Parts: sequence; structure tokens; C-alpha cells
Amino acid sequence: MDRLLITLGIIFVSLVIGYVFQQYVNAGRIPLSDERMTALRQRMQRIALFVFIPISAMLSLWGLPSPDSRLLALPLLGIAAWVWGGILSVLFAKGLGLDRAQTGSLYCCGTFTNIGAVGSLVAVIFYGESAIALVSLYRLCEELFYFSVSFPIARWYGMDDGPLTFRNLRFDPILRVVICALALGIGLNLLGVPRPAFCGHLAAGFMIVATVLFLVAIGMSLRPSRMARYTRQWLAVAVIKFAGVPVVVTTLAWAIGYGDIDGGLPLRVVAILSSMPVAMTALVPPSLFRLDLDLANACWVFTTAALIVVLPVLLIILPLL
Repeated sequence: MDRLLITLGIIFVSLVIGYVFQQYVNAGRIPLSDERMTALRQRMQRIALFVFIPISAMLSLWGLPSPDSRLLALPLLGIAAWVWGGILSVLFAKGLGLDRAQTGSLYCCGTFTNIGAVGSLVAVIFYGESAIALVSLYRLCEELFYFSVSFPIARWYGMDDGPLTFRNLRFDPILRVVICALALGIGLNLLGVPRPAFCGHLAAGFMIVATVLFLVAIGMSLRPSRMARYTRQWLAVAVIKFAGVPVVVTTLAWAIGYGDIDGGLPLRVVAILSSMPVAMTALVPPSLFRLDLDLANACWVFTTAALIVVLPVLLIILPLL
């Protein structure tokens, strides 16, 4: 419970700091033009993407324990969740008649899932330290998929026109940094190089710093009065996140036989991780690629708030799996 309160506190305080800063700028008490404000927000996001997240991922993979061979399908289930969430979001966008900028934002909200800050925390609170390795395996390909597939697709939606081709899925600088970090972490792990004890705390600390940077940047762009216009969109994302994705991915985990491993713990962890809200990272592409940032903000805020209902429902459903 302490960790949950700390997590919620970090989210709330960081958002408030960013929002208050925005209000000071709007009131003229901080001399920043709209262009410089946007540049500052993007710079904070880039520092998180290029520095803190890659280092945290590398240190986490370096210390990952050797898994049971039957659990090697966990990364594939993670990929399946992100792909299916993206497909559902595009289908919903067509049904809602959204334009390219809104479709791109809805795609980001459908595919980016908060399994790092919230999902892993919920899994550990519910099932203790035994869930940590399962969470690490599930999200093993997270950064690689996001930056090699999701970011380029979001960038394409921010373009004026043209078909989506392999040229759109280019090897951009963010992906280069992430691949190098992942390769280094996995390499050190496979070579059996012992990870210093302090690196575990460093990995967690860097992820917290990245989270704070993202949240402050989000607060700097929040416009609560505009979010009410996106009720249909965030309801669609809520259906995707809390029904469409978890039903399919948890069924796949059950079909693999995860209900028979360790008392069903892997199945329950998959159910938790596939039921999480929109990730903070989903707000980065709309900011960088001229998508509908207000739509993304609304989906993030309302699906995160929905955890008040989702978590008690999970407490009821999980023992039945």
C-alpha cells in the first residue's frame, strides 16, 4: 500500500508541477513563448527517452534471473497485447470517424500500456516478489516494439498523406539507443557478469526520474476544459484496455497452460499486465509528431482514473483464474 501511495503521489505531484508551471507561463509570470514552451516540453521528453529509460532497461535486463523455459512465451504475449490494442484502436477510430491526427493519438493510446510504473507495481502488491521476473519477461520487448513499430506508425499518422511502408518503419535515433541498451544488458546477463547491488536501485531511480519528466511535461500541456470533448474516444480506449486486450491475451496465456504453472501465478500476472491503462509514453508521439495531444491526454487521465474500479474487479476475478 505504501508503494501504491508513493506511485499515486508521484503522478499527482508531477502533474500539478507541470500544470502550475503552465499557468504561470499563461499569466505572463514566466516569460516563455508558446514555441519555447513546446520546445522545453519536448526536450524533457527526449532526455527521458534517450537517457533515463535506456539506462534503466539495460540495468534491469542485466539483473534478470534465468526463467523457466515454459515462460519464454511471455514476451510474445506482451507483443500480442500491444499489436492487438493498436489494431482495435484503428478499428474504433474508423467507426468514430476520426481524422488522421486523432487516429494517430488513439492508436498510441491503444498500444502503449502502463506496465512499467503501474502494472508491475500492482503485480508485486498482489503477489509479492515472485511476480517481478514474470513482469520483466512480459515486457522484455517493450522498448524495442514501441520505438521500432509504434513510434514510426505514430509519425506516419502525423504526416499529410501517403501509404504506410517499411520506409516509414525506419531505424530512427531513439531505436538505435534502445537497441544498444538492450543488447548491452542482455550481453552482460548472458556472459554472467555480476551486476553490482546498487544498480538495482539505480535502475528504479532512473525510471522514476523518466516518469517525473514525462508527467511534468504532460502537466505543461494539460487543458482540462478541452478533455470533455473526447468522451467517445476515451470510452473506446477504456473498452480496448480493460476488455478487448485482456480477454484475448489472458485466453492465449490460458491456452499455453500458464494456469498450471506455479499455482496459476503466470496467468494471473498476464491478466494484470494486459488490463493496465494508457501509458505516459503514449503522450510523447502526439507531442512530437503533430497529433491530437488533447485527445491523448484525455485518454490517459480517464483510463488511469478508472483504476479505482479496475483494481477491485481484478481482485475478484484473479482468484477464479
